[in-house]
Amino acid sequence: MPSPICCRCNEEIWPRAIHSLGKSYHPHHFTCTDCGLVVDPKLFFAVADEVVCSECYLGKHVARCSACRTPILERGVATGGRKWHEKCFRCVSCSRPLVSATFFEINGYLFCKSHFRELFSSRCAGCAKPIDERAVVALSTKWHAKCFRCHICHRRITASQFGIQQGRPVCLGCQTSVPSPQNLCAP
Repeated sequence: MPSPICCRCNEEIWPRAIHSLGKSYHPHHFTCTDCGLVVDPKLFFAVADEVVCSECYLGKHVARCSACRTPILERGVATGGRKWHEKCFRCVSCSRPLVSATFFEINGYLFCKSHFRELFSSRCAGCAKPIDERAVVALSTKWHAKCFRCHICHRRITASQFGIQQGRPVCLGCQTSVPSPQNLCAP
């Protein structure tokens, strides 16, 4: 059986060879691709099928947590091109863990569903609470269906059948029964 050939110097390896990543090395040629130092064959990382020492891996190659910026050496969470430690994958508003929850990412910040809704959802023109379902769009704003009511009699109205009085919605019954400056004709 012929002796293996070192992938670094292309010479025959004898008496001892290191076989790793599908390649053979002289022990003194088993070096870090980044810093050039000899690496212990039991303590190295493979980056793009190349040998990298622990120090270079931690300094240059390891994924860093988007929250705490420290290396991710255990299980992590990846989404949207970013990575987090599981313990750091939390809502920025309440610190609730988000690993098995619905979450939203805005500009690199994580939010639970509740805080996302509170901070970023459209607000109802009637009650000022967030709208997270279908909305009535009228008078250049959004309303909960239950909040879109006549300003005078407070009955629910539809977006297709209402009038406007002093910039507020009114049902067609109140619009015709109550004279307003908009409804009055000049003599």
